[in-house]
Amino acid sequence: MATSAIFALFALPYILASPHPPPYSPSKELALRDISDKSYAPYKVECPTGWTWIRNATEGLSQGEKDFVANRQKVTGPTINTMASNQGITNPPRTPTIGVALAGGGYRAMLTGLGGIMGMMNESSEAAASGTGGWLDGVTYWAGLSGGSWATGSFMANGGESPINLLNNLWNLDSNLIFPSDGKLSFYTTLASEVNAKSDAGFPVQLTDLWGLAIGSHVLPTEYQLTNKPNLTLSSLPSVVEKLGNGSLPMPIIIAAEREQGELVIAENATVWEFNPFEFGSWAFGSTVKSIGAFTNLEYLGSELNNGETNGTCYKGFDQLSYVMGTSATLFNSALLTLNNSDSGLVTNLIEGFLQDLGEDQYDISRVPNSFANYNPGGNPISSFEYITLVDAGETNQNIPIEPLLIPFREVDAIIAFDSSYDSPYIWPNGTALRTTFERAKVLAENTGTQIRMPEVPSENGFINGGYNTRPTFFGCNDTTTPLIIYVPSYPWSSAANTSTYQLEYSDEQAREVMYNGMRSFTLNGTVETWPKCLACALTDRSFEYTSSNRTAECQSCFDTWCWAGDDNTTQPNTYNPEIDSVPPWLTVNSLSSGKADAKGVENTTSSNTSSSAGSRVMSGTSWSRSLLLGLGLGSTMLI
Repeated sequence: MATSAIFALFALPYILASPHPPPYSPSKELALRDISDKSYAPYKVECPTGWTWIRNATEGLSQGEKDFVANRQKVTGPTINTMASNQGITNPPRTPTIGVALAGGGYRAMLTGLGGIMGMMNESSEAAASGTGGWLDGVTYWAGLSGGSWATGSFMANGGESPINLLNNLWNLDSNLIFPSDGKLSFYTTLASEVNAKSDAGFPVQLTDLWGLAIGSHVLPTEYQLTNKPNLTLSSLPSVVEKLGNGSLPMPIIIAAEREQGELVIAENATVWEFNPFEFGSWAFGSTVKSIGAFTNLEYLGSELNNGETNGTCYKGFDQLSYVMGTSATLFNSALLTLNNSDSGLVTNLIEGFLQDLGEDQYDISRVPNSFANYNPGGNPISSFEYITLVDAGETNQNIPIEPLLIPFREVDAIIAFDSSYDSPYIWPNGTALRTTFERAKVLAENTGTQIRMPEVPSENGFINGGYNTRPTFFGCNDTTTPLIIYVPSYPWSSAANTSTYQLEYSDEQAREVMYNGMRSFTLNGTVETWPKCLACALTDRSFEYTSSNRTAECQSCFDTWCWAGDDNTTQPNTYNPEIDSVPPWLTVNSLSSGKADAKGVENTTSSNTSSSAGSRVMSGTSWSRSLLLGLGLGSTMLI
């Protein structure tokens, strides 16, 4: 259907509603903006001269990333020294490179992950009182996936604002992502207008474009939402956001996984692609056969390249931040299919057009023009592809995006992995995401020689039987060839944070409870006196080149307490269903926490929910999201 015809179709309800044109108003002009307004669409620019369009992955980091890291160390170095000194630890001999990774899982993951981040910020009085506030300024890299990418994009685009302030002052979570509570007609009309503009510019469009724009309208700064100009690109963030440009914030990385036509994506064959402010690419190409990957400049993504050379026509604007966040969360494209059965009727034709174009089994992909076409054709398994087809990397069960932080070139020393995955029947993490990445690393190393610096972790049963999925655990303590991973699973310290992945609206009260619970999963609710020192020991350990033979007595005591002991009890555990408003049993058994009476600086009242278990909470709510899952045939198999 021609663009003009589609737009006329969406305008039809206005025409039928009144025999006369409606009176002019600014809001209606924004809602029914002229089709020539292409703020979301890529636009032509002059091609730069003397430009290297493709960079082989063997070259290591891009110059932009190297410059960013050097600038960021001006912040991280003094911060880490201060945080170490605060805990009585000697300043490390070199500045460690620290990363954080935020798991996927929709709004639940966004709120829980940013709660964990808030636990690392002195802007939170509770985090400061708990002794963990301030560590965020020591972090160099921040990776996000799916709902964790929404957290990443929102936090960065809003200049590192405290997550609780974003919730209180910006986000509109009580208006459903798909069925907004107000302005529904203008919302759908503008969605169609923006996506049609991208199509008019000659670029592929799909449900991902609609979904990404919907996400952006809830979590990005007001000036970049649908009612204004949704034209904020990931590559422009360092120039638009002063704190990112001057190194005051960590470098964001958003990931997705490739799914080739007719392919079943599993962790072992998945190609992980990353978007960062400087580049788009992968460290290794191919599924069944792996080859050395490559990267291209993100700002010009979408420009047609042939064997690393441009045809003379270049574009900017393809890397819209909303589109990148949508690409990382294509699992949620399925939610848009419910519009076909809704009373809106406004985007049905557009959605059906996408399904006819892509195929019913391809609704959850995002197509990126292949910048690596005909590049290194002898050793590049994607050289013949017109598009790189990406999906939510959670579909590979690697729901914590730590792989970009395991790349040897980045030399990451410690990773704080926030896990809010839907792994168990009651929507709590069980360590599967970390285990999957470990198993993938083994297979890739054995079969392809691809090296991923991943420490060993226990099996799923071992995680549950050892209680490692209830409280922070250190992995890789004595394997100095890998980063040290501080695994932080979501646990119901103060609320039923096990909301459905498909819950697309939250009251402010519920959102605050989930966010604060995420913070307390990291701070341990301020109830473990030794935790701040042990965290400092873990984050600085690699800088000292410590092993168990030369660590300080205090830090070795911390490692004896918090490190995985190497055990792996693979017997079938009981169903994991922790009690709400409780303390992880392991902390009590080891006399590390006496309970909530120890809590420090609490900023918010605990949940008013009185259910005895998290399971009863999730069964009594989320009926809409559960019916959506069942209606789409997803059941409970999409555990992210």
